[in-house]
Amino acid sequence: MAGSPWTCAQCGAVNDPAAGRCGTCASLAPGRARARALWVLLALMLVAGVAIGGVLLFTSRSKPSPDASGPFPSYTTPALPTTKTVVTTAQGVTPPVTPSTTTSTSATPTGKPCPGDAARYLPGGQGTALLVAQTVKSLITICQVPDGRIFYDGQARGQAASDDTHIVLPARAAGDGFVAKNGDYTYQVGAGRLVVSAGSGVLSDDELTTVG
Repeated sequence: MAGSPWTCAQCGAVNDPAAGRCGTCASLAPGRARARALWVLLALMLVAGVAIGGVLLFTSRSKPSPDASGPFPSYTTPALPTTKTVVTTAQGVTPPVTPSTTTSTSATPTGKPCPGDAARYLPGGQGTALLVAQTVKSLITICQVPDGRIFYDGQARGQAASDDTHIVLPARAAGDGFVAKNGDYTYQVGAGRLVVSAGSGVLSDDELTTVG
């Protein structure tokens, strides 16, 4: 309000036109008060803009990339499951036995003892071998103990029989082969194949050749 006295809005005192502040309460002159209020408003808008920009930047960086949000890959190499032991696959190990040229799963001669690696897991530690055969990964033995019970024995080829490389399950004769179950999993031996399935889904279907 240059050129005329101005009245202080704070205390009501009349001040000199050139005065920048009230001579009584030191309040800013009207023009300077408005300018100061404008600068304060601009500063607050700038701070708010910086804060909003920081939040948007943090949010965009925290989103997962498209490569990390895709579906899990399909399971293509299932292991033979069991509640206690699992038949594992011997990688890069030469099999200890050579498969015969026949693919029949007919029983081995009656009275032939069950192989030692399988027999030691049988009740009583002995039995008669009904079938000794192999796939590219496993050695499969079907043995019958003196009381008539039949057992399926699976062992990883190229590895010593242990709780980590071996599985034994009760089995039954089925057609020209045998069937063993372990919970939802089924092991079916017959027609020159070893088929492992879970429910209605087939996990593996391998060629089976007799040994001995």
